[in-house]
Amino acid sequence: MKQHIVRFLHAGCLCLAVSLTSAFAQSSQLLTVDLPFAFEVNNQQFPAGHYKVSVEAGHPAVLLQDVKSKQAMYTISSPIRSEKTREVASLVFTRYNDRYFLSKIWMTGTDSGRELAPSRTERDLVRRWAKSAPKPDTKVVAALGLPK
Repeated sequence: MKQHIVRFLHAGCLCLAVSLTSAFAQSSQLLTVDLPFAFEVNNQQFPAGHYKVSVEAGHPAVLLQDVKSKQAMYTISSPIRSEKTREVASLVFTRYNDRYFLSKIWMTGTDSGRELAPSRTERDLVRRWAKSAPKPDTKVVAALGLPK
């Protein structure tokens, strides 16, 4: 009898482990995007090019990698919600003249996304723009498809 209970508990734990693994696998997204402009994240500059963006639901870290040069960085983000479910993943950039800063990442098939905190450079630009220039605008770049 004791052996049957132990086997039952092992089987239950195995089922739980398999279901948790698949749940976590479904909650991450790997986006790819071709960006026609240079941009900045956390005071680090990235050239125009082909990028992979890895976002794990429930985790604050976002991985950004240049496919060609293999330049990569992790950045911390905060969760955000949209009023609607996104059909296409997208990256949102804030633009000040010719400088772009990655600000939001929206995932496919969900109303959730990630918001990146403005860097010190971007905050300085905001202060300067508040005095003399028009409001910055945003640019949405769709991230299409799976990584190549």
